[in-house]
Amino acid sequence: MKHCYTFIIILQLFFFNNSIAQHDSSSIRSFTKFNINYLSNSVYFGRKDSSTTPYLRSSISYFDRSGFYISAGMALLIKTNTPVRLDLFNIDAGYNFTINQFDAGVYASKFFYSKASYAVASEIKGLSGFYLNYNQSIISVGGGGYILFSPATDFGTYINLSHTFEKEKENSYWSFAPSIQLNAGTQYFNEAYYEFRKFPFPTTAGNNGKNKGKGHAHSSNNGNINTQVKTVTFYNKKQFKILDLELSLPINYEKNYWGLYAIPTVAFPTNAAEYAIDNSLQKESLAPVFFTEIGAYIKF
Repeated sequence: MKHCYTFIIILQLFFFNNSIAQHDSSSIRSFTKFNINYLSNSVYFGRKDSSTTPYLRSSISYFDRSGFYISAGMALLIKTNTPVRLDLFNIDAGYNFTINQFDAGVYASKFFYSKASYAVASEIKGLSGFYLNYNQSIISVGGGGYILFSPATDFGTYINLSHTFEKEKENSYWSFAPSIQLNAGTQYFNEAYYEFRKFPFPTTAGNNGKNKGKGHAHSSNNGNINTQVKTVTFYNKKQFKILDLELSLPINYEKNYWGLYAIPTVAFPTNAAEYAIDNSLQKESLAPVFFTEIGAYIKF
């Protein structure tokens, strides 16, 4: 029962992130949408790599009037002094529906990360989930559950509160929606990131001795590759804990069949994980982090 509830929560999170910036004036008909956006840093539940991960992302989606949608997208890493590379390709599908004051939906995604990616979410292969929102004039309450598929399976949930200020005139629409969201779940995805992606040296997993980590194996200053294999052991990944609290202010402007939007967000991560490198105990470094998404879209 607990796992089912968690699964529901993540689905909501996914649909919320895909729809929060976009007022759908074409909801009564089928349409195709092309989106392009800039993400200042790849942050996942308040966690981020020590190296900034900015993305230029694009996607094309088809929304059927029945509520079904399918989408494909990609993300280019565009960091200064680093060659531009394709860091992520993803395929998404889901179903959204509205009944009176309730919005709900289910969704699933498949991710294909570059082997060189160092994003915190880069060991996640896919996810599925659901969401449910109750909309009132004063405040909207939402929640959802999800399952993450990495080398092991994570279960998570979230709850959010928001209020939308909006104005519609002729063929134009604008809105901004202050929101607060609390995310909770297990951390197998974070364990995989630490064991396989985070460090600039080859690693092997110390939890059960079966996984073989990759590390970054970056070159040192003298051009030599650090090939010394170290054992990384990640603790407490099974524990279901609060991961972060996020404050965001989605802003959207839409006119006819095009729109502009921005989603500035501040995340306050909590419950730092403990891990060991060759039996030397360490603790995950967490701090409040600001990131923003700025984009544009057209519908046809």
